[in-house]
Amino acid sequence: IVRLIFGLLFIFSGFVKIIDPVGTGLVIQEYLNVVHLDFLSFARVVIGVALSLLEFMVGVAILMRMRMRVAASIGLWMTVFFTITTLLLLIFDPIQDCGCFGEAASLTHGETFFKNLVLLGCIIPIYIKRNNFRRASSVFAEWMFISIYGVIVLSLSIVSYVRMPVIEFTDFKMGADIASQMVDSVDNEDFNTVFVYEKDGERREFSIDELPDTTWTYVESVDMSMERDDLPFEFHVTNAHGEYITDTLITVDKPLVICSIYDIDRFYTPKRWMAVNMLKERVESQGGELWLLVATTPEHLQEVLGADVMERFEVGYTDYKTAIAVQRSNGGYLYINNAFIVKKWSRQGLQADADLSVISQDFDKVMIRDIIKQQLIYEISIVVLFLSIIAIRYLCKVVAIRRLKSL
Repeated sequence: IVRLIFGLLFIFSGFVKIIDPVGTGLVIQEYLNVVHLDFLSFARVVIGVALSLLEFMVGVAILMRMRMRVAASIGLWMTVFFTITTLLLLIFDPIQDCGCFGEAASLTHGETFFKNLVLLGCIIPIYIKRNNFRRASSVFAEWMFISIYGVIVLSLSIVSYVRMPVIEFTDFKMGADIASQMVDSVDNEDFNTVFVYEKDGERREFSIDELPDTTWTYVESVDMSMERDDLPFEFHVTNAHGEYITDTLITVDKPLVICSIYDIDRFYTPKRWMAVNMLKERVESQGGELWLLVATTPEHLQEVLGADVMERFEVGYTDYKTAIAVQRSNGGYLYINNAFIVKKWSRQGLQADADLSVISQDFDKVMIRDIIKQQLIYEISIVVLFLSIIAIRYLCKVVAIRRLKSL
């Protein structure tokens, strides 16, 4: 029983993080900031993927009863490390979310610590009895089977990084109602956000009722809620003058396509910018409107893209974390209609002629079709994973029985 509990939890935890490498990298970045290892920021995605892959493979090995001595030892050390880490989070509260289940589930520090205690209670007897488990197959076959799973999920992670997560759990997934989530946040009695602005090198915090004049530059919004159980939805967008325009953005009375850019320097090339300009014309020919959502300042945007960008485009400014939550693909697109996120494309995945035809279609039908499609991908992935585990276990059993008979 404890082997099943531990294996399934490690598989789930590793899988939901590895298919969202950019989001996992953000969590790793927060940990690096806390322990003052910011110089490793360049490797945050690699570190996040490596840890998630190791967690997934340990879960598979323990669930399938393969390479138990190695898997139990690694699983024990990982669980001890996670338990100590979450205890420190519970005591000192340096970051908002431990990120143990990525965007798929948000736990409080207390819940996360309790979860790790349960895992610790599972892995200790497994570790103690690690030498008593009979091998499921030959050493080579066991390593091969575990490696196959590793290669599969690593491939999914690479696809998710290059394009978009194959399964998305963020607040900005397809079908999300932005307006409704914003209302829920405002109605939350524990909701208290301050807005950080900068002027002449000085940073100050302002409440929503006391925002500064346009000489100040918006930097980010910070949640100051005392209760972290139900974090409010955060989508703060301003114009070039620092004025709040989120409501204006999501209530545009026509189909809206947003190009979300969280790193303008890495995004910009003349070829890509030409593609955005061509896309703008095609969106408008379909009766829609194209906005840029950027995580930078108006001055830097103009410096990178040129002086005419302010005249040709409607531009919204936000912070890095919001832009990357809106769209994991740097320079990717999302189609919003009536405050619903109808469809999303990676920067490379949008074929203007074919994909933009959805703008002229019934957005409810388009959105429901894609939600069902993503739900099917999620469910089929789970079914295939566990059917393959059962099949491999059966194959190992057959091979083992034949070897015994031959002896």
